[in-house]
Amino acid sequence: MKKIERFQITGMTIDGFKCYQAPTVLAFGPQTVITGGNGLGKTSIADAISFAVTGQPFFGERGIDKLHNEVQPEVSVSLRFVDETGAPHELTRTRHKNSMCIRYDGNLIRQMDLTEMFGERDVFLSIFNPLYFIEELGDEGKNLLEMYLPMIPHETVMGQLSDGVQAALEGVEIPSPDAVLKSKRAEIREQEERTIYLQGQKDQSEAQAEAQRQAVTVLTERYNQLDSELNALEGKQFAGLDRTAMELQLVELSACYNEAARDSGTTQIDAEILALNQKLAQRRAEQYQSKYTQAMADTNAKVQALGKQYQRENQILKAFVPGISCPTCHRPVTEQNLSEVRDALQKVIDAIVADGREQRTQLEQLQQLDAKTQATFDQFQTDDIIKMQEEIDALTRQRDKLTADRQTDDLREQIQRLSVSLEHGNLSQQEYDRLLACREEIRQCAAELAAAKKAAGQERPDFDSQITQAQQKVKALKVLISNVIIYARVRAELTFETLKMNRVAISLYDVMKTTGEQKAAFKFTYNGRRYDRLSLSEKIRAGMEVSELVKRLTGRNYPVFVDNMESVDDLANVHPTGQVIMAKCVHGAGLSVRPIGSQATVLQAA
Repeated sequence: MKKIERFQITGMTIDGFKCYQAPTVLAFGPQTVITGGNGLGKTSIADAISFAVTGQPFFGERGIDKLHNEVQPEVSVSLRFVDETGAPHELTRTRHKNSMCIRYDGNLIRQMDLTEMFGERDVFLSIFNPLYFIEELGDEGKNLLEMYLPMIPHETVMGQLSDGVQAALEGVEIPSPDAVLKSKRAEIREQEERTIYLQGQKDQSEAQAEAQRQAVTVLTERYNQLDSELNALEGKQFAGLDRTAMELQLVELSACYNEAARDSGTTQIDAEILALNQKLAQRRAEQYQSKYTQAMADTNAKVQALGKQYQRENQILKAFVPGISCPTCHRPVTEQNLSEVRDALQKVIDAIVADGREQRTQLEQLQQLDAKTQATFDQFQTDDIIKMQEEIDALTRQRDKLTADRQTDDLREQIQRLSVSLEHGNLSQQEYDRLLACREEIRQCAAELAAAKKAAGQERPDFDSQITQAQQKVKALKVLISNVIIYARVRAELTFETLKMNRVAISLYDVMKTTGEQKAAFKFTYNGRRYDRLSLSEKIRAGMEVSELVKRLTGRNYPVFVDNMESVDDLANVHPTGQVIMAKCVHGAGLSVRPIGSQATVLQAA
């Protein structure tokens, strides 16, 4: 159905409607005055017009059964009007019991067709009934206005801003200031959390570096101690001994032994015993060499560093009170952001704990593997020693059976003593064992020291530049937010200009000065006074201004019905742009519907 932008009622026939029992024909002009005493049907005419268009009374209330005449079972209202082109039309609505029938120019139509033609019920009644918008819609009137408020072009808002603000917002998309502000504040929180994270990473990196430097110092001292002890033992081992002479003596004793052994037939057995003794000595001297030393050293260094960092961060967390500056992010701590700052630091601590647990678990796994490997080594060594000793014992018994010559035994004992002397030197067995242990410890210490030096020399991320970058982003975002707040305020002012009337002021929302966000705040005043403090006359005059506003916003210029006109002394605050129908109570007078030729005549007649 085609939208009717403007219409003027020319006549109406009412039948069976409220007090109109018989068919009653009424004529209307550009301005019409209805007079008469109470209960003669002045307001019923307004109900009938509204019923024809919307199917509901003048104030949109439900219960249309009350519109039926007590005698007539059928309600019928025929509304005759001309549209903006001057074309005549007739709209007839009948209701018999619960059955409704609507005809437009003789054709059956639906209520939704009328809605397309005349707009939503609230739109029509907000124009037709000056009191409907405030008294019936109330706060819902805000939604109606927002639906029809024109969108303020971005260029228009920008044109109202200072050069500096314009330059700052150049290229910034602002479909909705509230959405932009919410998005940018979320970015600020993200960058602030990133700053806290980076500061924590920086502190952790510095703590690790310090721990690694300390580890290098400790390991260097340990290495020097071991090296000094090893040099002392090695210096004592062969001090004053002529190893060359001892080796020559060993060669002579071995030759004598071989000669004596040949005579006794035990040469081969003695050779085997000698070889086994040498292997036995070598096997006993073997020390476990861990392949996990480097990995355990690295992991242990990480565990120690994380432990120190945890203690430091936990102490910082416990010390947080309003009024101090956060040592991590350097933000002032207030009652408002105390919880946020604590949560951020707690996240850092939780991450440290999680990392520490992971590193400790890894260290324990390495230690378990190392212990298992060493146990396997020790068991194999023990088994080999037992086996070789058993073989030596067996060969010795075999040789003893073959010879009773003590010369061979004496030579063998001399050879064994001399071999031990060549190996131990001046060292006791305990000192010799310590010599071997020192060599193993210094090897492990050297590996750990090399790992610590490598870790300490690694290049570390430039956290300072990343923190500075994040802080600069926050600063830039705050500047942008302040400019968007200005934009939002100007846009709101321009929006409210659309709602500007003579004496009526309507506010749909307040713009928060600090945040720039829009807060719902529907306010209606007349000459600065609240609606509920107005007299009936003031309410009618205020409603007339609202009726004209709705006309302007919707592009629909429809008739206005002013009831209780006897209470209004003038309409100087508003100049109606369309048809006006005014009802006035005149005590003792009969019903009169009089078309008037001009607006001035209407106001005078009223």
